Amino acid sequence: MNSKATATEEARADIREHAQATVSDLGSLAQEVSGGSELRDMLMRVAKQTASLDICIRETQQSLATSQAAAARLADRVDSASEQLKSLPKTIDIIKVASAD
Repeated sequence: MNSKATATEEARADIREHAQATVSDLGSLAQEVSGGSELRDMLMRVAKQTASLDICIRETQQSLATSQAAAARLADRVDSASEQLKSLPKTIDIIKVASAD
């Protein structure tokens, strides 16, 4: 009976160790899964931020294109005004000659 009791105790000890190891493994797995969930959430946030950044980049590119077009129109107007200023003395001379007659 003594050997039977010892074998039973050893079997219980083995089962207890196995159960504790299993619980520990399950705890680790649960942490990994929860960490995986956190990682997934973080990746989803990054994806949303990336999409938001893409929208901002597109809007900035459109704004830049509009600004460049406006700058080109302004440069044309400045060139036109500059040409008109260059011809102004000649126009003044013509008016002086015409009014002298």
